[in-house]
Amino acid sequence: METMQPASEGYRASDRFRTRNEELFARRRPLQLKITDLRDRSGTGEAAAVREAALREAERQLDDLTYEIMTANFGLVRRYVAAFTSRSSEHSEDYESAGKVGLLWAIYSYDPAQGLFASWAFKPIQREVLRAVRDAEHPNLNLGDFEKRPAILAAERSLLEEADEGAPPAHAEIARRAGVAEAQVRRVLDAPRLDSLHASVSGKGDEMISLEERLVDPAQNLEEKVELRSQLRALVNQGLPSLDARELHVLTRRFGLNGEPGQSLRVIGEQLGLSREGVRQIQQKALAKLVEPVAGAI
Repeated sequence: METMQPASEGYRASDRFRTRNEELFARRRPLQLKITDLRDRSGTGEAAAVREAALREAERQLDDLTYEIMTANFGLVRRYVAAFTSRSSEHSEDYESAGKVGLLWAIYSYDPAQGLFASWAFKPIQREVLRAVRDAEHPNLNLGDFEKRPAILAAERSLLEEADEGAPPAHAEIARRAGVAEAQVRRVLDAPRLDSLHASVSGKGDEMISLEERLVDPAQNLEEKVELRSQLRALVNQGLPSLDARELHVLTRRFGLNGEPGQSLRVIGEQLGLSREGVRQIQQKALAKLVEPVAGAI
């Protein structure tokens, strides 16, 4: 009897959790419909003011309810973070922040007709957490390569065991075993270093400066202005399209590419739900992606 009690308590807790979510989302749907209706209405004068006030109140209620759902389901984030990452990781805070982003995506996209919310939320939370793991621990890999990394490492490990101290397996062998492209194997196993941004390149005369310095220092004379234009053209045509949405968001706000004053890592982190270190790593990775097109323009 003693061994059955925790299980029955677990079932009851699961039922309460499911019932709670059903109640919360049942309240959410009418608010969404009300907001849509209020936004679609038109009017002038007093009627418009009344509608605008009602809209603001409905949006406030929806925000409060969304926060309530986030709080009720935060255990899902912790559970999935524990499943996808190492408990001892120094980036656990970033992973939980990323999980919250995934949870928010799940809340806004959830259709109760599709089943339990916990099942629906799995994929969005997993996606954001794994992206944060990639950014923190494997910043040299794009998301596609990162997703194939476990299969590639497993294939390499099995081939090494079969070789029994023979020659290391070729990339082509690993690719066939893992079912991926040989180029992916090369990118995963021979990932480039991110410190290339700080590598020295030629400056004026015999002076050696880093590419990072060339990017942030404004040109003063005509020659330098022409060179900077060439660099910026390379960035626009070749570099920026290689960035994903988060990388572009970080660089745009960090360096004021939208014409606004540059923002600190902390402020950008608050916008994305990440720590200062998490934003710094995204910035570093994004800048590293820009090295090749800019270096070619120098």
